Formats: sequence, C-alpha cells, structure tokens
Amino acid sequence: MNQSINLTEEIVERCRRGDERARYALYQQYVKPMYNVAYRIVGNQFDAEDVVQDAFVKAFKKIGTLKEFKALTSWLKQIVVNEAISLIRKQKKMHLISEYVEQVPDVEIGEVADDLPMEQVMKTIQELPDGARIVFTLRAIEGYRFNEVAELTSQTVNNCKVQFHRAKKLLNSKLKTILYA
Repeated sequence: MNQSINLTEEIVERCRRGDERARYALYQQYVKPMYNVAYRIVGNQFDAEDVVQDAFVKAFKKIGTLKEFKALTSWLKQIVVNEAISLIRKQKKMHLISEYVEQVPDVEIGEVADDLPMEQVMKTIQELPDGARIVFTLRAIEGYRFNEVAELTSQTVNNCKVQFHRAKKLLNSKLKTILYA
C-alpha cells in the first residue's frame, strides 16, 4: 500500500509540473470510477463523458491545491460531483423544492430491489426525476451525509431528506411494478 501511495504522490508531483504522460496515467487510473459517479448523477453516457472531461481539466488546473495525496480519489470525486450538478443545473435550470414540503415517511427498497437484477435497479434509478436521482445517488450510492448533499446541491438538509425519501418511495413503487408485472 505504501508503494501505491508513493507512486500516486510521484504522479501528482509530475502532473503539477505539467507532465502530460503523468496526466494521462492519472486519467487512465481514475477515469472509469469517475465516469461511474458522473453517470449515476447525470443519467446518460454523453453528459457523463462531458462531466468527466470537464472535471479532469479542472483537476489538472487545480492539482496544486491538493494537500494530501491520500485524498486524491475523494478530491477528484468531489470535482466530478460538482461538475455533474452544475451541468444538470445548466440543462434543466433545476428548480429546488420548497422548504415547506411535507416529509414523506421512510420507505425501504431493499427487499424489492433484492428480487431484481442490479442492472434493472440502476436503470430504474436513472428514470427518477433529476432532483430525486441526484440526492438519492449522492446519499445511497456515493455515501454522502445529508449535510454534504445539501451543500453540494445548494438545498437545505430538510429538502434533501424530503427528496431522498420521495426518491425511495418512487423507486420502491417502480420496482414493485416491474417485479409484479
């Protein structure tokens, strides 16, 4: 593990000096997981590719600000998430839900999702409305806490919780329809 940290540290240092081979090596190492994050948020291949491309351009410009080499993956993921959300806002001029929306009771999707192929579950997640999909992806798949999701999406924590619970309820309903069809 220490050897991989040293290698990453060396590649980052070379990137800071403008070494194109190092940038390509870093890109090759992280492009697939960053694409997956972007895809789960934006919901389609072309936008995900644009997000990843823009994120890496931004990362290479700002690589000098990276303080800890161990945090490289989190740092890149944060850039990808921010770019994805920015793209959605530009495309859809996303309207944030009101603070006064009633909270929806918690609905578990685990049992229904267990009976379906993962590809079907992921496809159904992609069919959620943008706001619900973004919050659900950040919270349930990427593991962000509600306060982090709120910061990333410029919503209140309560709005994020409402979006998340609505997404779970909608996802549960759609998965039950597929399962029992």
